Amino acid sequence: MLAFGTMKFSMNEAEVVELFKTYFGPTKRTFEQLDEAGQAAYRRDLEALWRQHNRATDGTVAVESEFLEIIATRA
Repeated sequence: MLAFGTMKFSMNEAEVVELFKTYFGPTKRTFEQLDEAGQAAYRRDLEALWRQHNRATDGTVAVESEFLEIIATRA
C-alpha cells in the first residue's frame, strides 16, 4: 500500500540533520565513512534538501512523505 503523510519535527533543518546523523542508521553510517570535508558537504546538501521540501513557516520542519507499507502475514 502506498501511503502519504507529513513528517513533523519541532526543530529547524540543521537540527533535523543532526537527529538523523545521530539516530538514523543509513545517515549515521554515511557520515562515518566521509572525511571532514565530505561530512561538511553532505551536511550542507541534507540541510538544503530539508529546506527545499519544508512546508513549515514557523522555524520547524514539516515535509510531505510517501512510503510503501508492506504487511506480511504467515500462512
